[in-house]
Amino acid sequence: MKVITYSLFAFLILFGFICHAQTKTIKSVPDIEVYDISGKHTTLKQLGQSKVLFIDCWFVPCPPCFREMGMLHKLYDKYKDNKNFCFITLCQTDSGIVKRFIAQDKSIDNFVRMYKDFSKRQDFKLPVYFIPGCNEKIYTGKVLAKYTPDDKTKCPDRQFGFRGYPTVIIFNKQGKLIFKKTGYGDNEDENTLKVENLIAQNIAAK
Repeated sequence: MKVITYSLFAFLILFGFICHAQTKTIKSVPDIEVYDISGKHTTLKQLGQSKVLFIDCWFVPCPPCFREMGMLHKLYDKYKDNKNFCFITLCQTDSGIVKRFIAQDKSIDNFVRMYKDFSKRQDFKLPVYFIPGCNEKIYTGKVLAKYTPDDKTKCPDRQFGFRGYPTVIIFNKQGKLIFKKTGYGDNEDENTLKVENLIAQNIAAK
């Protein structure tokens, strides 16, 4: 029953984003202001200056995003100390909610349990950033949760032009877009290998 409920939940979330997201073409790192979980502000261009910039876009609670987190933690652990690489996740959920999520606050225990079920992890250790103005809140009803961003145009899907979550976006050292993929399923080994090879090649490139 839990699997059926999660699957229906994931379908409704994805359906909503496909219906409302607008396409936008990007070819290089956009000059977008972001801030981290502690509130420190910077820009994507500053984060990715002379580095391969890896961005994973997600939100709470997103079952496909949670499923992807197991792979993302392995990728982050592998490259986090490389000076030519910058790995971030970009979350559209309000930072206060994300802090509670990472801390496994009992008030959102259903989302935490969902994360653990899909990611096969007991913790969350990835760097999280946010775009000022998006700040999507979650209001839980008896059946489904309602999502209300302060300004939808500020959220990652509008800023980067994709139509679903999770979405991975990679830029090379010159700030040019080299990879963009939406979605994460059960058989992603081939795509994961492609991403790792692409990262390794561009880290080594001058």
